[in-house]
Amino acid sequence: MGAMAKAFFIAAVASIATPLAAQEMPPLVAAYARQLAEQCGPLPPGATTPNLVDRVDLNSDKLDDWVIDASRYPCPGRPALAVAAGAQVTVFRGLENGMAIPAFQRTAFGSRLQRSSDGSLALWVNLGGSDCGDAKPDVRCERRVIWRAAEGRFDAVAAEVKTAASR
Repeated sequence: MGAMAKAFFIAAVASIATPLAAQEMPPLVAAYARQLAEQCGPLPPGATTPNLVDRVDLNSDKLDDWVIDASRYPCPGRPALAVAAGAQVTVFRGLENGMAIPAFQRTAFGSRLQRSSDGSLALWVNLGGSDCGDAKPDVRCERRVIWRAAEGRFDAVAAEVKTAASR
């Protein structure tokens, strides 16, 4: 890894939601974040360090899961057409041995964490086209990422819509 890309990787990791050093991330998560840094190169002059990695328990198993949203990464070499096509949001499920494995990946147009009424954090992703049930690629929708325990993976689902009859 070049010196500039390495410096960016360290800075990106330092801005994680729960502060930790890069060596505290599971190896697969650190390698994936490092790969993004190598692909994009150094930050443009004056750019702020993005919050590339979120450390959060998304499936209530009391283990850290890891969210990497590539759209948060300023990539000066990325053509405008690629930006319009979205960027990968990847969730690594934390394991009891301190490792993590990929459990969700979608092309998205950003993501956000939101605290639920029960105090847990939920991940929301902005999707497009067929992920929204529409053939038009420019259609956007927001979906909540949920844990599917029987399948051992996360999935994006439409938010529950409560009608007057279901309240």
